[in-house]
Amino acid sequence: MKMSIKHTYKRSVKKGGFTVINCLACGFWHVYPVPSENELSAYYQNKYYQNIQDNRSMSDKLADLDDFYQIQYGDRLRRIEKTLLSTLPKTILDIGSGYGDFLRYSNKKGWDVQGVEPSRYAYESITDHKQLNIKCGSVEDLDKLDLASASVVTLNNVLEHVRDPISVLRIIKDKLLLPGGVLCLIVPNDFSILQHILTKTVLRRSPQKHFYWVAPLDHLNYWSVHSMKRFLNNNGLKVMSTTTDFPMEVFPLAGFNYIDNPEIGRRAHLARVKFEKYLYRKGYFGIKDSIFTALAHIGVGRDVQICAKVG
Repeated sequence: MKMSIKHTYKRSVKKGGFTVINCLACGFWHVYPVPSENELSAYYQNKYYQNIQDNRSMSDKLADLDDFYQIQYGDRLRRIEKTLLSTLPKTILDIGSGYGDFLRYSNKKGWDVQGVEPSRYAYESITDHKQLNIKCGSVEDLDKLDLASASVVTLNNVLEHVRDPISVLRIIKDKLLLPGGVLCLIVPNDFSILQHILTKTVLRRSPQKHFYWVAPLDHLNYWSVHSMKRFLNNNGLKVMSTTTDFPMEVFPLAGFNYIDNPEIGRRAHLARVKFEKYLYRKGYFGIKDSIFTALAHIGVGRDVQICAKVG
């Protein structure tokens, strides 16, 4: 894809030799200049997935010994099914499908599935990729892949990684989403109110950590809850529902400063898991959904999940 946008900005952050701008033209923060396709491809092929042994969240996801991620997949499908027209077929296209976890879960729940995974390393690790109908290919070359249109297109922690998210959305709208279908996307909630509060309180004497969530080249793009909703609306998508997940930033504010002390992060994660699992297993779906929907309204939560339709 070729980008012709003239990027303009008044605010920027420098980190790791990169500049991240609050782009007025795009409507979100992003790395500038945008890295080349070759530079980004080399990063993901040679570094991102190969570091799995050092990535506890990814290794947890693969094993999922306590079913935490299965619970998250169930929550996601429930929200999708509330938004999707009953007359549409139960078909899902998962873009950036990783190791196929969400597609595998959805397939067991009666959905016809297909996926796209850009990493050859991850793709070759999926023993059932034929059953799940997963293709290996670039997210930004979706229009060149042989993909069927689907009732639901999901992007779980994908848009923050791509060079041109506007073009990705355009292809999804024009070629991959059936009329009346649902786009479900998840991105980190960054440059958020709680992150701002942390810089003024817990991290006030550590200015080098004020933008701890900025991580080029891993993340090229950054949205908050509110800027993502504006971004979707500005690009022809009507937001149908918005929720977040557990606001991890409350832990440093409560004295568990995993930003200055990363070893605390594991404890914080497990506490969050315990909270969500308890509500889920006791059947308090409504309370759980209401909590995170209310948090989304004020822009609080570590990730934002939005369901939207063309229009």
